[in-house]
Amino acid sequence: MKKFDELMNISNEITNISIDEAKEKLNDPNVQFIDVRDKGSFEAETIGNAINLERGLLEFYLADGSPLENDMFKNNPDKEYVVFCGLGGQSTLATKTMRDMGLKNVKNMTGGMTAWKEKK
Repeated sequence: MKKFDELMNISNEITNISIDEAKEKLNDPNVQFIDVRDKGSFEAETIGNAINLERGLLEFYLADGSPLENDMFKNNPDKEYVVFCGLGGQSTLATKTMRDMGLKNVKNMTGGMTAWKEKK
């Protein structure tokens, strides 16, 4: 079985952005923040215009023809997506999944909500 550090090595295969870089994108209409935490965490607090796409269902939101398919991805091929979670682990995996499923302009916000709140 893979060790956690090995799993997180995929961080080198994706684009990561800092909290400061993410904050610069907050009001850009071509950027969509995606919160991959559970619904309860999302409802308690999130970032700007973020939408909630739980990590456990992400492939279903992205897959062409899925009953949960989110048309946003198909209808906005040039949109930039900034993915975040609580600490950065789930969003790292989610960003890799989104890239593997064909999205080109997707970035992981390092440190997640924890780092975001610390930077306020």
